[in-house]
Amino acid sequence: MDASLLDEFFRRYSSGVLRRANAILGDRDAAKDVMQEVFLRVLKARAEWASAASPVAWLYRVTTNLCLRRLRDSARHRRILRTFLSPTPLPSEQPIDSALTVQALMRHVPSDLQEIAIYYFVDHMSQDEIALMVGLPRRTVGYRLEQFRTRVHALVPRRELAPS
Repeated sequence: MDASLLDEFFRRYSSGVLRRANAILGDRDAAKDVMQEVFLRVLKARAEWASAASPVAWLYRVTTNLCLRRLRDSARHRRILRTFLSPTPLPSEQPIDSALTVQALMRHVPSDLQEIAIYYFVDHMSQDEIALMVGLPRRTVGYRLEQFRTRVHALVPRRELAPS
């Protein structure tokens, strides 16, 4: 990829990638790290994003997957630390702060549900759009969203989900 093309691609899409990563991770520094990694992938996988139906969709998918991997890795590190330290309370025992709560909930939800939930709740994509994005039937997307809701409601009591 030539430098001017990469520069144009970065100028055009970096703010959206950063915004998305920050929305998922809730940590601007971590989001910047993910943004850099996304554009390293652009360099390495030109054929992949160039052949995608939409380069923006490809960028968002890579960003989402890198963020989810980062959340899983940090959850794995916390589990290792917990074996040596006192346990961390579940999200239902912690005060409600939306960004922290979302992060805490995501640690307790499988990755296949996380990705679909982010597309639906963060990106406000329709179930049909998500189905196209992840290559699943729309009905499966709806089923996974319902699984996500069920898991979240099991973790957080109703009184904490209600607006104050």
